[in-house]
Amino acid sequence: MLEVKNISKTYPGEDYGAVNKVSLSMNENEIVALVGKSGSGKSTMLQIIAGLMKPDEGEIVFKGQALENPEEQLIAGHPKIKVVFQDFQLKPNMTVAENVRYKLLQFDKAYQTNRTRELLDLCNLSAFATRKPRELSGGQKQRLSIARALADDPELLLMDEPFSNLDPLTKQDLLIELVEIVKSEGLGLIFVTHDTKDALLIADRIAFLSEGMLIQNDTTTNIYRSPVNLEVAKFFSHMNDVSHITKEENSYLRAECLRTGRGFEYEFQVTVRRSIFLGNTYLVEAHDVELDGQYLFYANENSDSVKGKVSIGFNASDVLRF
Repeated sequence: MLEVKNISKTYPGEDYGAVNKVSLSMNENEIVALVGKSGSGKSTMLQIIAGLMKPDEGEIVFKGQALENPEEQLIAGHPKIKVVFQDFQLKPNMTVAENVRYKLLQFDKAYQTNRTRELLDLCNLSAFATRKPRELSGGQKQRLSIARALADDPELLLMDEPFSNLDPLTKQDLLIELVEIVKSEGLGLIFVTHDTKDALLIADRIAFLSEGMLIQNDTTTNIYRSPVNLEVAKFFSHMNDVSHITKEENSYLRAECLRTGRGFEYEFQVTVRRSIFLGNTYLVEAHDVELDGQYLFYANENSDSVKGKVSIGFNASDVLRF
């Protein structure tokens, strides 16, 4: 569906490129998350894919055709690639239904009515059809923004940090709804996020960017279980350096793979410095004097807290080596 070929972009006055020789591809009806630290080039990459920004090098090929230079277009972009903006871009004086219908004015009235109804149902907005945007919650506004984008009959949706202003529960529900919308409409979706939980929750593949370069582009399972380097691993979880325990350099273990109790291939005792209650588990910070190690791990305990000396361990199969 989409091919990103050797894309580079440097902003005026900058010594290093915002994007450096990035290449990736995506299939139809696939969800791809662009992740990385702030300044890694995610948003720049999205603007180039949208056809809103000209790259210095490379090209974007959509459905077999290269995107036109936005500087040579009357209206930049591609008619089948639509961006869902973070600020929603809703018509404040129109109702929810009118906001969607407004995007369908080129069609006859019967189609406008039917398609508006379909999109409101699809985005769970039917009950709010007569409300104005100011009467909607943040999640409802985001769903309306998606409905408006779908009214343009796109084949690829692009979203830049779409749910950063929503509370965690609303965001999770909306992400699950978004997957259903994208899959049912047969769309492709590329979204930028700094939240790894969001990416793991809904993406088919994750592309990790660092300093403008594509470091890893893989399935969600592979990028979590088999990160190509320590930077990628740390982005998805706290990593404990266990080289002094395994006797192998550059050995690391995720916090969730270090457990209390016995029966592990590697076992040792630590002194708990503090434990933080997280609901169904504790996040424990501990220290081991003998091995001179600092550790973070999760403990499922029934007591009010995890205190004093505890035995912890891990298995060799959980160790990541870089």
